[in-house]
Amino acid sequence: MKSPGDADYASGKLIYCGAEADILHGEWQGLDVVYKVRKALEYRLAILDEAIRHQRTLREAEMIHQAKKAEVDTPSLYHVDPTSATLVMEFVKGDRLRDFIGRISSEELAEVFFMFGRDVAKLHTSGIMHGDLTTANVMRRGGGLVFIDFGLSLRSERLEDHAVDIRLIKETVVGAHSGVASAALEGFYKGYSSVVGAARFRQVLKQLHNIERRGRYARVA
Repeated sequence: MKSPGDADYASGKLIYCGAEADILHGEWQGLDVVYKVRKALEYRLAILDEAIRHQRTLREAEMIHQAKKAEVDTPSLYHVDPTSATLVMEFVKGDRLRDFIGRISSEELAEVFFMFGRDVAKLHTSGIMHGDLTTANVMRRGGGLVFIDFGLSLRSERLEDHAVDIRLIKETVVGAHSGVASAALEGFYKGYSSVVGAARFRQVLKQLHNIERRGRYARVA
C-alpha cells in the first residue's frame, strides 16, 4: 500500500504500535519523516470507523497547526491524507524528557520545566488542550522543547480541561520521576504562571485540587 506522495510507508520502520495508530520512521519525497497511520479497527462498523479516523486525522493536523500559531514547537507537518488516515510529519531528532530528566543538574531541571510550563500555558491560552501531556510526549531539541502526539488534543477554553492536562503532568512526574518531582513541578508552575498570570494560575490549581479530591473519593467508594 502506498502512502500520499507515492511514498511506501509499509517499508518504513515501525517505532510504535498504539491502540489506534502505528508510528513508522521512513522517507517521504526525500525527507526524514514519521508516518502516523490510524488503523482500521474491526470492532467498529466500517463506515463509522472510516469517519472517526478521517475526523481524528484532520483534528490532529489542525491542533498541530494551532500549536505552532501559539509559538509552541511541534514537528513540521508535511502532508495530511484523511482518506488513508495518515499524517506525514518531520522526524524530530532529540531526547524525550522522560529519558534525561533524571540525569541533569538541578539548575537545568528548573530551566527545562519552566519552559515546559510556559509552553503548556501558551497552548491553554490559545484554547488548546493537549490531552496526553506526559514526559514521553515532550522532546528537547537545541535549546527548546518540541511537543508531539496531538492525537487526543481538543479545542477547549474550559478550566477543567486545562487542569486535567496539568494533572496528567503531575501524575507522570510524581509516578515516574519521584526523586526530582518537587523541583520539576515547582519549575513547571513558575513557567505556567509566567504566561497565564497569578489569578488564572490560582484558578487552574484550585481546579486541579478539586479533580484530585474527586479521584480520591472515587477510589475510596
